[in-house]
Amino acid sequence: MDKFIIRSTDSTLVSEPPKKKTKLNIRRQYHEDYLNIGFSWSGNVDDPRPWCLVCGEKLSNESMVPSKLKRHFSTKHSHLVDKNASYFQRLLKSETQQSAKMTKIVTISDTTQEASYLVAELVAKQMKPHTIAEKLILPACREIVKVLFGEEAEKEVLKIPVSDNTVSRRIEHMSEDIEEQVLRQSRDSPLFALQLDESTDISGQAQLLIFIRIVSNGDIIENFLCCKTLSETTKGEDIFEIVDNYLKFANLPWGKCIGVCTDGAPAMTGSVKGFTSFAKKKNENIIFTHCFLHREALMTKTLVGDLREVLDQVVKVINFIKSSSLKSRLFEKICDGMDSDNSKLLFHSAIRWLSRGRVLSRFYDLSEEIIVFLTMEESKYEFLGDDQWWTKVSFLTDIFEHLNKLNTSMQGRNENILTSTDKMMAFNEKLTLWKTQVDQKKLTMFPRTAERDVDASLVSLISESIMLLKDKMMKYFPSINVEDYDWVRNPFSVSVNEVIGLTFVEEDNLISLKNDRTLKLKFKEMTVNKFWIYAQVEFPEISIKAITILLPFSTSYLCEQGFSAVTTIKSKKRERLQSVEEELRVALSTVRPRIKHLCSTRQAQISH
Repeated sequence: MDKFIIRSTDSTLVSEPPKKKTKLNIRRQYHEDYLNIGFSWSGNVDDPRPWCLVCGEKLSNESMVPSKLKRHFSTKHSHLVDKNASYFQRLLKSETQQSAKMTKIVTISDTTQEASYLVAELVAKQMKPHTIAEKLILPACREIVKVLFGEEAEKEVLKIPVSDNTVSRRIEHMSEDIEEQVLRQSRDSPLFALQLDESTDISGQAQLLIFIRIVSNGDIIENFLCCKTLSETTKGEDIFEIVDNYLKFANLPWGKCIGVCTDGAPAMTGSVKGFTSFAKKKNENIIFTHCFLHREALMTKTLVGDLREVLDQVVKVINFIKSSSLKSRLFEKICDGMDSDNSKLLFHSAIRWLSRGRVLSRFYDLSEEIIVFLTMEESKYEFLGDDQWWTKVSFLTDIFEHLNKLNTSMQGRNENILTSTDKMMAFNEKLTLWKTQVDQKKLTMFPRTAERDVDASLVSLISESIMLLKDKMMKYFPSINVEDYDWVRNPFSVSVNEVIGLTFVEEDNLISLKNDRTLKLKFKEMTVNKFWIYAQVEFPEISIKAITILLPFSTSYLCEQGFSAVTTIKSKKRERLQSVEEELRVALSTVRPRIKHLCSTRQAQISH
């Protein structure tokens, strides 16, 4: 049979299978007459769906024909077949109003979400538990708004999400935003300096706090960098590993780090296995500073033998009076009866910088009340009746008051090596002056001591104590002279030939800068930090040299302040708190979170 079949080689003649007919995608539209049979519509205009007003069932678009709608209504709602159009219009209006009311209740506006972030920021700044927003802040706002603006305003306040979990999320979001801003500013800064310290919180976990000082927005600023937990040991290698990993995460090279300030702990300053030894391997030019506050506290710990015994006796008396609540109340009653300015003594704490000065000052001011109380208690403290003993107490009170003023003057932000050194040099010269005055039996600088009878033996004791302080100062502050950096404080008042340690290019820059009268006028209008940053564009070499001297921290005050915040945040009732770093970043940072930006990138939701 094959020979009778004609085969064609033309592919166009090959028959193709018939195409299937495609079903037209027709979308039925809603007609207003459908309301007479109990149906409205939902969905979008391009694909409306019939919606039964009685049972709320939504049918497919294919059911949008009168016959199918009538069949649904007669089958499921036969008892309403006789209802007219007005009934269904009222039903539709009621459903619409209920839906709008429910939508208004559950919908959160952008302003409400912003208010939620602001409340969370306040909670974090005040270092309070997250539940305070829902239990105190929101009820207080409700009552205030209700009285001032009425019940409608109160309903709006109730929409602000401030639950425990919501506040936690808000703080986490703000912390991420602050960290992003700080790291961006740090990367843009040509140099940076670090301040770090380690301590143990109430739960026994070792926390490492790190602060950073950078050049940003035409000034030198300092900010919280991070808080990391040391899970096991707290050796110098462990601390360095955490700092190194975070700097890698932040994309901050060690080469830009010019200064690190720490306390005198071996884990920090050890020459073999301390943090500084590992950091020097990354950058040998880093300036390592032992905190001036810690050194000043160490300087004041040693006392002449007799004065040490007097201080111990003072502490013994205070501990006796405060040993029981009954004695404390009786002593307070005596103080009130004698119209004293204070009614309580202070406990002595060896680890607090200002403790001895404050304890002695309060003890000396309440000397009469103490003697009366101990006489009533029939306690045997014979030294309280010795005038010479009280003279020694008065001298201790005076000298520690001066030391406390010195310590307090070096606390705070924006303290650098030059300013701290100036204060230590001034105190050193004061000691020399006081020694001369005491040898001449002039005690003007010690007002409490000057009011008492001071014999030759006490004069000798005071002079010996002053000399001991000078010796300790030379031990803990050996390189205290910074006259070589006077050109940093005022480049227009020094001779370039007298400046030591500058390269030829830096000297050339300094000569040009010194003779620029426009910059001289600018110097009078700006702070030293801002001036050198301003001059960096025209004289980069000498400006960078000056910034290198001004940027390093001189104290670990910010870390000590941070540990006080840790004690407040991670209290006995919150010892299991995990988000310590996020809480500290929002509480301690000078950079504020971009709340409007955070709101624009997140959908507002009800509190849960």
